[in-house]
Amino acid sequence: MNIYEYRGVSGFVAAEILEDSTENYTTDTPFEIAGISQIQKETASQEATHYYDNIAAIVISSTGADTITADVSGVPYDVLAKITGQTYDAAKGMYVEHERRSKYFAIGYKTKTTDNREIYVWRQKVKFAVPSETNKTEDDSTDANGQSLQITCVSTIHKFAAIGNIPAKSTIVDTSVNPISETDFFGTVQTPDTINDAPIVVTGIAVAPTTATLSLSGTTTQQLTATLAPSGATGTITYTSSDDTVASVSSAGLVTAVAAGSATITASCNGKTATCAVTVEA
Repeated sequence: MNIYEYRGVSGFVAAEILEDSTENYTTDTPFEIAGISQIQKETASQEATHYYDNIAAIVISSTGADTITADVSGVPYDVLAKITGQTYDAAKGMYVEHERRSKYFAIGYKTKTTDNREIYVWRQKVKFAVPSETNKTEDDSTDANGQSLQITCVSTIHKFAAIGNIPAKSTIVDTSVNPISETDFFGTVQTPDTINDAPIVVTGIAVAPTTATLSLSGTTTQQLTATLAPSGATGTITYTSSDDTVASVSSAGLVTAVAAGSATITASCNGKTATCAVTVEA
């Protein structure tokens, strides 16, 4: 059993949902919200035991919306207007509060575990409440106020094929298992249907042949072939020679005799290595 806790949160972004229907789930380009210091999620759930023949026979469970609280720095007025359905006039620098226009968003952020695994999160469908605000007189303390965003997270209408054609609330990826890049994950909103299978991790490498004899007056080259384990693993294979003055090797594994002597050709991938002993005869 691996014991760990969660530590840290950063990269708080949102993207407006353009369509959430039976046919499609589409979003706009993600944008930054504000610096984030803490995010909390509480899920409304209920369980009731039903009795039959004088025994507790079944438990009925239901799960409701998630309530998310995000403690952030001051949200810029243009962003605040966008996420809360208010109006911002950039030419006038004017933020106007009025009867809100209802909008749904996806929100993303990253956290990590105490054993240094990064966790990437997209919450698929949320609505922001207009945040409360506190302002007070300045004094000789270092007090300052950020904002607390109250967010309600619900399930999508759209059903995702990757999870058995059911709606989703969140897509969370452990990057130690699936090393998707931060740019790819947060560049667009990710869903269960857009996350690719994790690549198979390379656990070993073999090279053939393991020995080769070349001659300056005869066979001057030898093609090496590297195989990764397990089957299906992918990675970039690099070749190096222990002595380029005796035998050189190309990026594709072609060994060429240069001068009489011995050299070791090493094939490497993801920290795994295999070698071929090369002898060059005059």
